[in-house]
Amino acid sequence: MTFATRVRNYPIRIPSAFMLNAERALADFQRQILPAVAPEANDTRRFVPVLRAVENLEDYVVTAEVPGVAPADLSVVVEDGVLTLKGVRKSLDWSEDLSDDEKEKASYCFERSVRFNGEIDEGRVTARSKDGLLRIVIPKQSPPVPETTTVSVEVD
Repeated sequence: MTFATRVRNYPIRIPSAFMLNAERALADFQRQILPAVAPEANDTRRFVPVLRAVENLEDYVVTAEVPGVAPADLSVVVEDGVLTLKGVRKSLDWSEDLSDDEKEKASYCFERSVRFNGEIDEGRVTARSKDGLLRIVIPKQSPPVPETTTVSVEVD
């Protein structure tokens, strides 16, 4: 003998309709208002590298996908517990012979920042770039080791 449970699904239509309308309104805002305020915000040619951060026991590892960016055009700065990655991705037709305006149009600047939860050792940060993948290792600060002091007891 087989028993079956029949579960009926009654979706709540009011919140989902509200969310759909909110998403449409946001899309309309981005499509109509933002290009007038900041034309570069809607530029499909801009470049934003994808970052992934992983916390291990001893360190944090941040990887950034930066295809087409030369290691000389990358800048990795750690200050006050914040890692900032800056760089310039030059298009294929970029050359030194171009004027400053043409160089600006043929290159895409980016900047990404990551704040860490714990204390980091800023002096031991390493970065390595290979095949369009930047790997940054940020060691955690080792916890202070409590010092044990033996005090002799004097007899009066």
